[in-house]
Amino acid sequence: MKLSKEDIILHDKMAEKLPELVEEYFKRPEITSLSVSLKTVNDQLINSLSYTFGVKEKLPLSQVKNAIPSTLFGFPTDVVEFEMQDNHLATPDMVADATRNEKTDPLIGGISISANGELMQGGKAIAGNGTLGVMVNKKGDKNPYMITCAHVVAGTTTKLDSDICQQSKWQTALNYCHDCAALKDYYKENVFFDRNSVVIDAWLDCAIARKGYFRNADIGKVYGVGNTITGFGEVNTTLIGEEVMKSGITTEITTGTITSITESLKVKKLDGSEVVAHNVVTVRGDGGYFSRSGDSGSAVFKTNDFTMIGVLFGSGVTSGLGLVSPIDAVLSKWPDIQL
Repeated sequence: MKLSKEDIILHDKMAEKLPELVEEYFKRPEITSLSVSLKTVNDQLINSLSYTFGVKEKLPLSQVKNAIPSTLFGFPTDVVEFEMQDNHLATPDMVADATRNEKTDPLIGGISISANGELMQGGKAIAGNGTLGVMVNKKGDKNPYMITCAHVVAGTTTKLDSDICQQSKWQTALNYCHDCAALKDYYKENVFFDRNSVVIDAWLDCAIARKGYFRNADIGKVYGVGNTITGFGEVNTTLIGEEVMKSGITTEITTGTITSITESLKVKKLDGSEVVAHNVVTVRGDGGYFSRSGDSGSAVFKTNDFTMIGVLFGSGVTSGLGLVSPIDAVLSKWPDIQL
């Protein structure tokens, strides 16, 4: 499913009005997200664009007091049920393939990792597993780095150079940390950068950690995937309709279709305060969920050329949508990483 040249032009015109619509409609508590997205008809994606609103519960039109207009600025609208999962970490029993939880050498994407201890997030101490996205090189450093989500390995009290555990600390009999890397940097916020000569902000939930001396790494390799991730892809309107894949510890290998690169949604920072995340990439899973708790940190890459387009950070409770921080946001903070 690919957008035509006319649809690409249409998309960009619609996207120009998004900030205005987000400011207006996010005042309503029932609205959870808004984007220029592929439209859904009878639970099937069609090759047509709409302003797509997410709501906590989609009601029959006769029961809606303040309905979304059928068109805005002359463009069609759509309403879907969407609410983001609160907890994005996995407990040991959620991991379907036990080998993803084992101590792995060399380090590769798609395996279980954790912080070396509980994380303070939203004023609570939490423990759980996330996914190592992919191992990358960093210019000027002989040691490779891992990419994952910030919320997988960091909380409000986390210090840089904290140990990262693989296998996950919570998978060992005595909660022992096989420390394989040191946390070097992380973000869970909107970041500003240049995309196609325009400055935008996009949600970045991502962390990098430097591999330790006693573990090897296989750059670009992902668990269960025959091909290696070849590089970083470009994020633009032509991505909409592309098929992508991820390999995570909970739902394992899944594929899906990119439905939007402009999603705004209500999310929580590490301290629990609510903010509006912008320009999130959304992926609709093929035949079900694209991701669930524990898959956070997974590398998301195109199936036609195996270029990475972002880092998975969340999913919808009922919609099956995967939520992805775009790769150009990642590279805006760490331009010297490479595959």
